[in-house]
Amino acid sequence: MLKFNIDAASPVPVYQQVKQAITLDIMANRLKDGDQLPSIRTLARILKLNPNTVAKVYYSLEQEGYIEGRRGSGYQVKCQKGKMDNLKLSIIEHEFKAFLEKAFSLGFTKEDIEKLMRRLLTNE
Repeated sequence: MLKFNIDAASPVPVYQQVKQAITLDIMANRLKDGDQLPSIRTLARILKLNPNTVAKVYYSLEQEGYIEGRRGSGYQVKCQKGKMDNLKLSIIEHEFKAFLEKAFSLGFTKEDIEKLMRRLLTNE
């Protein structure tokens, strides 16, 4: 089941928020290969969005190989494990680099960050 947290006040466009929510559900295995997605109109109605916005999201996800559209059957999840693993790693690397840049800009040292990581990983 899709879970959405759309924030109309966010600087992130609604289109991107919907796309990220679906992509994260696929990567987290909440949406599995072959799962049926809501129709464009149904999802637009649920999210109170223009159907063209949802169509744009689905088209983009289809172009990137996350979903597959079939005439008369709607859209289904189409995920390849190797692709998902690479994408997950890429996302974590991007987020971690952003964290490190922020930490260093705030004056933290490598040792401070390592200490924090050890503390968080051991749940102290």
